[in-house]
Amino acid sequence: MNEQMRRRAAPLAPESRRAAIIAATLPLLRAEGLNVSTRKIAECAGVAEGTIFRAFPDKAALISATLAYAFDPAPAIESIKAIAGDPDLRFRLRTAVHVIMRRFKDNLPLIMALRASGVAIQPADAREGMARIVQALTDLLKPDQHQLRLPADSIAWLLISMIMCHNPKDAISGDDMVTVVLDGALFPEAKKELPC
Repeated sequence: MNEQMRRRAAPLAPESRRAAIIAATLPLLRAEGLNVSTRKIAECAGVAEGTIFRAFPDKAALISATLAYAFDPAPAIESIKAIAGDPDLRFRLRTAVHVIMRRFKDNLPLIMALRASGVAIQPADAREGMARIVQALTDLLKPDQHQLRLPADSIAWLLISMIMCHNPKDAISGDDMVTVVLDGALFPEAKKELPC
């Protein structure tokens, strides 16, 4: 046989094969949008194009599964839960905000591609995922509720709103957001100078 002929992909269990194809598809969707070819996906996954269609009924099913994987809030929630035991509220919030900002930044190209194609993210799924992230933030804040002016869930929603409205070109960092939420917009010296 010709050495340059393509070798068959190593055999994998069906779910492992699907996961590997999704993992190869995700960066392509982020870079090229929804019109990426199955040929290119197959090349990146190191499989024959036919392997994709043995793992997924069609390209739409592959795209849908990849988007579901990308928008799954579970990895972000697990990262937030992993820091829950730290006694430093500021550290916990900064870390959580960075996790959530990274998720939004990574998924922004997908959201833009969906909008450009006219495909809408299912509102119920998006709301449910967002509610789970807000709950994780709320749970992160609850041990320090006695120090907070607002209920933990209100602060969680405030942070999420700031993150969602954040323009990546802004100089406002996740640390800045946490500082404003915990300390306000004024420097401590300026607070002393303000009339009551």
